[in-house]
Amino acid sequence: MTQKHMNELMDVMMVDIGKMRNEGQKEYAHDTNEIFANFNRISHLLDESRQKVLMTYMLKHIDGISAYVKGHKSQREDVRGRITDSIVYLMLLRGMIEEDEHRDTVSRKKSDPSMHNVYSGLEDENGSISLEGASITSYGIHPNGDLQEMRKERNGVKETPTMESAT
Repeated sequence: MTQKHMNELMDVMMVDIGKMRNEGQKEYAHDTNEIFANFNRISHLLDESRQKVLMTYMLKHIDGISAYVKGHKSQREDVRGRITDSIVYLMLLRGMIEEDEHRDTVSRKKSDPSMHNVYSGLEDENGSISLEGASITSYGIHPNGDLQEMRKERNGVKETPTMESAT
C-alpha cells in the first residue's frame, strides 16, 4: 500500500470512527451532556471504575481481533467494525483520563497538606465528617451511611413492589 492510499484509508476510518462514536452515544449514553453516562451507570452497578468497565467492553473487540489474526475469519461481527470500536474505546478512555486530570487540578484532596488540618478538625470518632443527613468517609459520601441507597438514587433506580430489596 502506498502512503497516499493509507492516508485515504485513514480519512475514511476517521469518518467511520466519528459515526460509530455518535451512534454509540445515542444508543448507550442516552445523554448528550454526559458522554460517559453508560460507563458511569455500569461502574456504579458493579462497584468498579468506569475505566475498567470501558476496558471490559473493549477487550471483547480485542478478543475478536485476536481470533481474526489467528485465522478465525468467519465471525459474527466484521473485524473492521471491531477495530473501529476499539479505536473509539481508546479515544473515550483518553477523554476519561483528560476529564479526571482536569478534575484533579480543580479540586483539593484530603492528602493535600493545607487541607489536612481542616479535615482532622471536622472528623468525628468514626473518622467521618458529618454533613446534613450524610457523612464523608475515606470511601466517599454516604447518605445516612447507606451506600446502596446512594447508588440507587444516583442511578435513578426506583424500587417497585415486585422488586425485592438487596439491602
